[in-house]
Amino acid sequence: MNRESKREVVIARLIANTIRKRRPNNLIEIARDIRWLQKDLGSLEAVSGTIGISTDMLRQFLSVERLCPKVQKLVEERKIDLVNIVHYMRSFEPKAQQVIAREVIAGWLSANDIRVLAPLQKSLSHFTVGQLISRVQKSRDIKVYVAYFRIPPGFKNINALKRRFEKIVGKTEILFFAVKDLVGTLELTLLGKKKLREAAKKRNLSLRKFVDMVVFE
Repeated sequence: MNRESKREVVIARLIANTIRKRRPNNLIEIARDIRWLQKDLGSLEAVSGTIGISTDMLRQFLSVERLCPKVQKLVEERKIDLVNIVHYMRSFEPKAQQVIAREVIAGWLSANDIRVLAPLQKSLSHFTVGQLISRVQKSRDIKVYVAYFRIPPGFKNINALKRRFEKIVGKTEILFFAVKDLVGTLELTLLGKKKLREAAKKRNLSLRKFVDMVVFE
């Protein structure tokens, strides 16, 4: 098969794999096709224009390249087959990826759970991945509200920031508060979330913008 013919086959296969919920190929094979076409066309942007999918989505498919070999094998066997799960797993080190993979296959972790785990490992770096998973699962079960926020460089008075949140929602409604590597984590009860939302509403702000305002005021 000459290069032009192969290009047509790869394009057709990528289109089939990116417009259907039930993809013909696994994520490893899709990533290989993306890389082949990227090399053939010269850039990821050219691939995006050719098959009609954003570069951001293409990069999500390529996240599989950042998984360790053992987890890639599970992806190849389609035991893990969701793009967003692979995308969120990419930021963990190999041993943690394997632990997460086992939980995913067992049905104990969703893509949303893994999305929460990523920033949590930064603010709670002294926790093992197993402890973080347990924390996320327990938080999910009791329906707490978790907010993550950036801390400006040079910010020193963390205790004062915590007191500002306590003043808004009440000390007993804060289940957890920590800052690590300029990333803050705030866990609230449902009542705490309600109080935070009411305070944001008074300022005509979304919860996200209100939390940022509290941090930077």
